[in-house]
Amino acid sequence: MKFNSIKYGALAGILCGAMMTTAFYAGVSTRNNRYLTLGFIILTFASSFVTIYKEKKDKDGEIDFKRSLKIGISAALLCAIVFSGFTFFYYTVMNPNYATKYLVDIELSLKQAGKAGAELQNEMNLWREDMSPKNQTTKTLFGISVISCIFAAINALILCKKD
Repeated sequence: MKFNSIKYGALAGILCGAMMTTAFYAGVSTRNNRYLTLGFIILTFASSFVTIYKEKKDKDGEIDFKRSLKIGISAALLCAIVFSGFTFFYYTVMNPNYATKYLVDIELSLKQAGKAGAELQNEMNLWREDMSPKNQTTKTLFGISVISCIFAAINALILCKKD
């Protein structure tokens, strides 16, 4: 059980990180990229699905819901942790100035909305904090963890033996 969860969860996390790294070095925008997001979703879904499927196959085709949910969630959480590590590396080492162009756009939007002076500065400080590598990594960790646990529950329902 643990070996499959570790193997497929870590593999999915590494593949998500590799996709993000490849997109960055290929010059593709990584922010709000539909194709990257779809790839991440597919990989997080696949990590728990394949883990549960392999465990079911190793147990002669039968696995109960509780066990399938447990191994699916462990693979999903490992995927989220590994991918969050890549995300932190991306935002601190590979692309440390990623937020600069977005903050310029945000500042223009706030000015168009009529914000000025101290109010504008306070808003921009909040946005700068939100765009920090730590916050981006934390958002990735929690977001992927929740989504992947939901996927694990769906996969457990699909693959568990019928009672």
